[in-house]
Amino acid sequence: MIKSISIFLSVSLLLSLAACNLPEGKKSQSEVLPPSSSATSSPTVDPINQDAQLDSNPTDQAADGGQSCHPGSATLAMIVDPEILDDIRPGLSQFEEDLCQQGFYIVEESSEFTTPVDLRSYLLDLYTSTEKRLTGAYLIGDVPYAYQWFRLEYTNPNIPTSEQEVISFQYYADLDGIFWASEEYTSPDSHLFSFDKHEGNLDWEIWVGLLPFYKGDQSQTISAINRYFEKNHAYRQGEYTIPRAYLEINEFMKATTEEEHTKFIKLLQSGQYAWTPISEEPDAHIFFDSTSAEMTVEQGYHALSEGVADFTVIQAHGSWQSSGSTNIDWVESNPVQTVFFYTGGCSTGNLDHAANYLTSILYSPTSQVLLAWGTTSESGGMGTNQDGFYGQNVAGDLSEGKSFGEAILEHVNTPLIPPYLEYRELHYSVQIFLGDPSLTFFPRNP
Repeated sequence: MIKSISIFLSVSLLLSLAACNLPEGKKSQSEVLPPSSSATSSPTVDPINQDAQLDSNPTDQAADGGQSCHPGSATLAMIVDPEILDDIRPGLSQFEEDLCQQGFYIVEESSEFTTPVDLRSYLLDLYTSTEKRLTGAYLIGDVPYAYQWFRLEYTNPNIPTSEQEVISFQYYADLDGIFWASEEYTSPDSHLFSFDKHEGNLDWEIWVGLLPFYKGDQSQTISAINRYFEKNHAYRQGEYTIPRAYLEINEFMKATTEEEHTKFIKLLQSGQYAWTPISEEPDAHIFFDSTSAEMTVEQGYHALSEGVADFTVIQAHGSWQSSGSTNIDWVESNPVQTVFFYTGGCSTGNLDHAANYLTSILYSPTSQVLLAWGTTSESGGMGTNQDGFYGQNVAGDLSEGKSFGEAILEHVNTPLIPPYLEYRELHYSVQIFLGDPSLTFFPRNP
C-alpha cells in the first residue's frame, strides 16, 4: 500500500492528466481576444519584437497617484485596467506605498493593452530600460490572455497521449523566450494568440501576479480589489493574527491502520515530496482520512476556517469550480483563514470561466488569502529540479526570508531533472499566481 501511494505521489500527482476532473466544453465567458482559426507568427521572429518599442523611458515615469521611490532598485510594474483605475486609486496608491517601503521602485501603466503581444512588448521594454531590474509585474483587472498548446506523450503505454491548450502567464514571465505558432498549427479553441512552440532561453525573467476580474462583473471586481488592498496592507502592518505554521489537507491518502497512518504522516512531513522544512515543524497540521486516528479531511477544512496556519497546501482533484471536496459556494460561505494558499487540483485558476475557484479564494469577503496559487488547466505540479521537489524549494526559500516570487523564479530557473524535464510546459505554462508574489512570511512572534 505504501509503495503504491509513493508511486501515486511521484507520478500521478505530478505527471498524469487523467486525475483531473475538468468539465467538457470549456469556453471563455469574457473573451478579450477576437476568435481566429490560427496564430500566424513566424518561427524565426520573436512576436514581442514585431511591435514598435516604446519611446519613453518607463523608469522616469509614474502615473498620477502612483509611487516612484527608490529609483535604481528592483522594479515592479503595475499594469492597471484603465476602466477601473479611478475606483481603486486610494487602495492602489497605498499598495504602491507599501511596496516602496519594502524597497521597490514602482512603475504604473494604465494603457489599454489590446493584445498579449502589446503587453509583453511593454514588459520587455521596461525590463531592458531598467537594465534588467524589473522583478515582477502585477496585472490588475481585464488583461489579454496568451495561450500555449502542447502534447504530452508518456513512455508508459498505459497513459494515453494528451493535448492541451492553456492560458499561459509564462508568456509574460519569460520575456526573452520565443513563442511562435508553426504553419500547421490551428488553435483548438480559435484563440488568435495561441502558440505551439516555446524555444530559446526558457528561464523566467520576472514573476507575474494577477488581480483578475471577479465573476465577470466590473462593480464586483472593484469591490473585491479594494478589499484585497485593505487586507494586504493589514498583513504588512502586522495586523494578521494567523500563526506562522503549515497546514496540509490531502484528499488522496486514506489510512485504515495505525501503521498506514504513521507512514503517511512521515511521508507528508519529511518524505521526498514533503514541503520541508515547514511541513516538519512542531506546529504543522496535516490531515487526511484515517480511521485508526479518527482523522478526517473535513477536520482539515475546519482547521483552515479556524486559521491555524498561514501556509496551506491542498492535494486533491480539481476543476474551475472546485478543489477537492470544496467548491466556490463553500469558499464564499466559510472563513478561509490563511495567507498563502496552494491547491494541486487541476484548472482551479481557469480564467476562461468568469467565476472560478481560485479567484473566489482570493476575493471572497470570507477570505484572508493574499496569494492564491493554482493552475489554469490540467496540471502536474511544478516538477523536481536539481535542488529538489518544487514544494520543498518554495517552502525552503520562504523560510529563509525570500519572497514567494523569488522562490518561484529560483525553482523555474534551476534545471528540471528527468522525467520532469520532458514535461516542462505542463509544469510551467499552466501556473497562475493570484495576489501578491512579493510577500514574504511574516516573522514569527518571539
